[in-house]
Amino acid sequence: MSKEAMIPFGLALESYFKGNKSSKIIYHRDDGQQTEDAIEGYFREYSNFSKREKIALDNCKGKVLDLGAGAGPHSLELQKRGYEVIALDISERACDVMRKRGVNNIRCKSVYEIIDSEFDTILLLGCSIAFVENLKGLEKFLNHVKTLLSKNGIILMDSRDVRITNNPKHIKYQENNIDQGKYRGEIHLQIEFNGKIGEKFQILHIDPDILEKIAKKTGYTYKILSKDKEGLYLAKLMK
Repeated sequence: MSKEAMIPFGLALESYFKGNKSSKIIYHRDDGQQTEDAIEGYFREYSNFSKREKIALDNCKGKVLDLGAGAGPHSLELQKRGYEVIALDISERACDVMRKRGVNNIRCKSVYEIIDSEFDTILLLGCSIAFVENLKGLEKFLNHVKTLLSKNGIILMDSRDVRITNNPKHIKYQENNIDQGKYRGEIHLQIEFNGKIGEKFQILHIDPDILEKIAKKTGYTYKILSKDKEGLYLAKLMK
């Protein structure tokens, strides 16, 4: 996922922070499906976090890397709890918003540019694991972050089990992926904000069964901490 693809997202965060509380982005899927996303959700306080998010934060330990931090809601909460946390995001505008909101330690770069740090927890909420794009990308990511984790380090990540859907458009999209020899949870998108549409990019929603196989292949033990009826789930990977 490139910085250019995320420009509309960064602009939307910036707009909301400057006072446009009705800011929203539109996700354009490559089959024409459109989904709106209100930006206010990226600025939530702890009281409005989901059960899944609260469980994840309660399982954090030691030095934390908040990957795909966005506007920094999880980093801010971890700071309040006394954790040493580094917030990571490739969007320069997102990083600027986090800085102005009081996030102390920010890195505006890709996780693959982090090579000289060690973390006890790597946190990926808001389905941030999607940036890996595909199954090979997930394997590459897990192999890389293993070099960043302390001896007993953990990864806490959420994703969506796309197999759980009754939406015929989503089902058809997954079937087309399978027919093309791709994994069902690979999705091609563009983000729009205020008429500006970013570059095309790919994301990955990974079902817990495939995640478990890849986690074990790359040397992690694996546990599901929570799962809801819509298919959103929280996983803990242990080095």
